[in-house]
Order: sequence, then C-alpha cells, then structure tokens
Amino acid sequence: MKFISIAKKDLKELLRDRRGLFFILLFPLFFMLIFGFAYGNMGENNEPHNIAVINYDQGIAVPGGTNINFGNKTIDVLKDAKYPNSDVNTFNVTITSESDADNLAKQKSVDAELIIPANFSKSISSLTPSTVIVRGDTSYMGFGTSQAILSNIIGQYQSKLSASLQNSGASSDQSQALIQAKVEGMPGTESFTNFDYLAPGMIVFAILMLATSVATILTREVESGTLRRLKLSKMTSFDFLFGGLIPWSLVAAAQVLILFAVAIGIGFHWQGSISSIILAVIIGIIGGIASIALGMIIASFAKNPPQAGQLGTLVAVPMTFLVGAFIPLPQIVIGNFMGQQVQIYDILPWHQVLIALRDVLTFGYSLNSIIYQVGTAIALSAILFAIGVFLFSRNRLRPDNS
Repeated sequence: MKFISIAKKDLKELLRDRRGLFFILLFPLFFMLIFGFAYGNMGENNEPHNIAVINYDQGIAVPGGTNINFGNKTIDVLKDAKYPNSDVNTFNVTITSESDADNLAKQKSVDAELIIPANFSKSISSLTPSTVIVRGDTSYMGFGTSQAILSNIIGQYQSKLSASLQNSGASSDQSQALIQAKVEGMPGTESFTNFDYLAPGMIVFAILMLATSVATILTREVESGTLRRLKLSKMTSFDFLFGGLIPWSLVAAAQVLILFAVAIGIGFHWQGSISSIILAVIIGIIGGIASIALGMIIASFAKNPPQAGQLGTLVAVPMTFLVGAFIPLPQIVIGNFMGQQVQIYDILPWHQVLIALRDVLTFGYSLNSIIYQVGTAIALSAILFAIGVFLFSRNRLRPDNS
C-alpha cells in the first residue's frame, strides 16, 4: 500500500533531521516551563505579594525620652504576617519614597502601596481615627488581591490595638476605629484596563518575532548560494549584516506604528502627544536591532531555513514571557547600578524596551524619565549585534562554510 511507503519515507526524514525533531519536542516543553513558572508558583500554594510602604509617621515622644512610632509597628506587623497554617510570608515589604513607590507600582514591580500619614502615632495616642492610604492600579488583578489582604491585616491589627487601649483605660467607642484604610487609584491609571498594560507587550512580542524572520532569510541566503556570490566582491561581513540592519529596522518602526494604531482602535488609553509616538518608534527600532542581532545568532547555528524558523520561534516566544510582555515578573534583584535596582531580566534589551514603551505610551512619560532604560537598551543591543556579527561571520561567511 502506497500510504505506508509515504509514511515510512516521512518518518525517516523526520528522524534524520534530529535537530528539527529536537525543536519540535522542546518547544511545548518551554511553554510548559514558562507558564508553570508564571502561574504555578513553582510548587508553592502561597506566594508573597509585593507591596511598597511609605511611612511619613513622625512618632510621639513619651515620658522617659523614648519615641513610639506606630507607623513602624504597622510595618513590622505586615512583615511578620503569614498565610494561615503556613510559614510563607503574606507580603514582601519595600520601604521607599512615594515617587519610587509610584514607579514600582506602575511597572507592576509591587502590587500596591501603603501610605502612612505623618500624624499617625499622634492620632492613635490621642484616640483619634487615622487614615492610611492603599494606592495602586485599580485595573490590575494583583492590586485587588493585595488591597483586600492589606485591609484585612490592618483591620486585625486595629482590633488588637483597640483591645490594648481598652485595657489601658480607653472606652470602646473611642478606640473602635483608630485605623481606617482608604483605597485610591494611582494618578493616571484610574481609567486604565489590563489591555493598556498589555498593548506595549504585544508590540515587543512583534519586535521579538523579527528574529525568526531574520534567521530564516539569512539561512536561506546561505543555502541558495547568495552569500557565495556576494563574497566574490569586496563585501565585508559588516557590510552585509549592517546593510540588512537598515530595512529590518524600518520594519520594526512600521510594526510599532501599525500595532499602536490598532491598539488605539480597540480601546487603548494612550497618554502623551505626537512626540511620544516618535519616541516610541525610536524605542521600537532599538528593540528591532536587538532582534536582528538575535536572528543573526540563530542563523549561525541553523542548518536550513526550517530549522532557523523553529529555533527562532523556540527562542523568541519564551523570551517574550521572560521580559514581562504578558505577565508581571517576580522581583529578582541582583544588584544596583546608577541608583537603579538591577534585576536579572534587565540584561535583556527587550525588557528595557518594554519598560520604556509602557512609560511613554501608557503613562505619558518624557525622554528624561526613560533615559536610563533607553541608554541601557542601546548598549545591550550594540553588544548583542557585535556578538551576532562575530558568530555569523565565523559560522556562515567563511569560505569553508559556504
């Protein structure tokens, strides 16, 4: 029967292309690991929520020269809070300034902010209700969860504080509601939706997928003999690769404009002016250069165009998740540089591009506010491009590799 012969032929070809088979089998594995990391909490049932605390409380002096600061006591309560029947902390608490907390919340590095007022200790000591503010992006699911838990823990602390004051002689009416939690939307985010956070990520996803196209085309040119003919001229590796950089960068710019227009059409709440669109295009070109460099690296190891496409997809799609395009990333700080916390994802230029695009398009920031991200993305893209030129020149442009 002929279909059996066809089946045998296709099976032999599939098994013969071991690298291609490897990519086919490995691609779903990568997705499972990425989604497991994002949603499965790596085997833990409970995960700490990241919150930023701004403590303006000045405390009160008591007889004996000591100072009591109920703001600090509240922070200690939050740090010590644990999930029921668990040793897992409820919160990862970052004590910082209000401006830094706003930036962390906008980048989804923290789920919520807690602002303790300056007269907090004075109000409690005089049995006067004091209001703490729970602030964040009200459209963000993480804020809703953290806000509910915060309100519950603050309520429990307030009850214990009330009981303590009652035991010291205060009446129940006076000490009943000493701490009140007021929920506020972060300025500039009250009308935002999850799509407003996701749209810049979709642009970065499109830019990253350029790597697959670049890798496929470069591999096809090697296979078709185009490079062999070009090397008969005085063309250098830099000429060939830099020449390809220009049109592909224009493609990246076009992707930013097209996807931005589509996002606006389906409800993206754009912040800024025409200058912010120009800035977004420039940021997109920087990300495009990084993707072109990644495509060169992929083409250096792929034997044929199908393999280049498979390997490109295998690298680009998981990379989209690793830079935080679709899901918030856990904080993994590895150091500090120029006054900025450096996380492990910051070594990827697309992560810097994503932050810059969100700041410009979603929050309406100017160039001065994203100069660190833009500068870092340029430096990382240049390094990646140099690596791509080196590897492609060594593996594909040498005479014995033609």
